[in-house]
Amino acid sequence: MKNPDSIRNIVIKAIERSAMDNETWKYSKIVQEPFDKLKHEFELDASELPIFEVQGELKHTLITTRRIIEKTSSAVIKVEIENIDDVMYGLFKGQIEKPELSTFRIIDLYGDQIDFQLETGKAAVGLIKSVNMVRKLVADR
Repeated sequence: MKNPDSIRNIVIKAIERSAMDNETWKYSKIVQEPFDKLKHEFELDASELPIFEVQGELKHTLITTRRIIEKTSSAVIKVEIENIDDVMYGLFKGQIEKPELSTFRIIDLYGDQIDFQLETGKAAVGLIKSVNMVRKLVADR
């Protein structure tokens, strides 16, 4: 059984191997320690660790070892990784004049569809890799 530290380290290494030019990402980043501020802001459980974040002007999205959480000025939406049935990232390759921020959709086990923000371009690889890897590792527990 993988613990949160192990999940976080495996996912970060996978992002670093797959993603390109992360210093050019505008809204996205791999979360680095210390992360006490994020743990407080997103009210993470004691054993839950942040991995990847997308911080736009209106929304702040966090991928953790257990959940995807997105905060706006008026709402918080979240989904447990183990409750994700499907993920749709959209088709951006070759799209002319694509927006810097777009959305990806989660469909949970209950059929609910939840949209979260996604930075397009090279940064999207980091988010996609983080969501997919956390799902795989949580399922393997």
